[in-house]
Amino acid sequence: MLGELKNQIHPLSLSPIMAEKPWGPRQPSKFYPADAQAAWGEIFLAIRDFGLTSRVASGPLADQPIHKIAQNWGRELIEPPGSAGWPIPLTVWLERTGDQPGPVRVKSGPEFWRILEATPESWIGAGEDPNQSDWPQRLQLSLAEPGDNLIFPAGLPQAQGPGLTVIKAGLSGISLETLYDWGRRPDIWDYQNAPGVQVRRSNEPLLALGPDQGTEGLTTLGQMAGLEISLLRSTFQTLKGGRFAIICPISGQGRLNSSGVFPTNRLRLGGATLVPSGLGPYSIVSNSSLTALIFTQAR
Repeated sequence: MLGELKNQIHPLSLSPIMAEKPWGPRQPSKFYPADAQAAWGEIFLAIRDFGLTSRVASGPLADQPIHKIAQNWGRELIEPPGSAGWPIPLTVWLERTGDQPGPVRVKSGPEFWRILEATPESWIGAGEDPNQSDWPQRLQLSLAEPGDNLIFPAGLPQAQGPGLTVIKAGLSGISLETLYDWGRRPDIWDYQNAPGVQVRRSNEPLLALGPDQGTEGLTTLGQMAGLEISLLRSTFQTLKGGRFAIICPISGQGRLNSSGVFPTNRLRLGGATLVPSGLGPYSIVSNSSLTALIFTQAR
């Protein structure tokens, strides 16, 4: 029975969940050119958190929420042994700011950021200046450039300045507190503290990861508790199964080849593809210089 299921399961393209925000700009985006008039500030590419659940975008499982797939297909097929739990124990999303920065927030767990787009005036705020008493002046600001990779430790105040598009990832179940909301009325996204959780605030510095080496293949960008982030910059890459992976293209196009009755999936900008752990080996092929972030469970 398990062998039959393995022949039918396939990579799952996930439908993005768009959230308009006051800081979201109304201008074209290379990730979502058809939605240029939507002031989206956050788009969740892969999520099972905050009351949101990703759904499959196409194929015979189209519009199915991912937790239903786990129930129907069996944990032994789609969840590797010793994993933190299914479905996807992490959240991946895009966040974009226009002329105004986003709110000042602090998280109870670490978070990975990669800067995709930035203007010369763009900045990232992280940490506190003890000589200042009010937000946002208390933030320590650093210039941001495309290609920067950052890890924010738990409890570190953070803010995304204007003119930025950032892909972010963090473990599910992390609580969120808004320290300063830039004069806007709070909404459902800004107060998600779990009862009894004490959010630590510290002056722990922001960890900036080393620049890309520019070589072809799979490069590890960083590791957090339960999460590994790699950069794929290659025309062809073969990866083994054993852990689930979430593949998010950030430039170019390509396809994901695998075994089973649906052997090919297109990889597109602004989308995420979930590769179940039971799928086995698969390969990524591109004729247009595909660059993608691959999120997997840390060993």
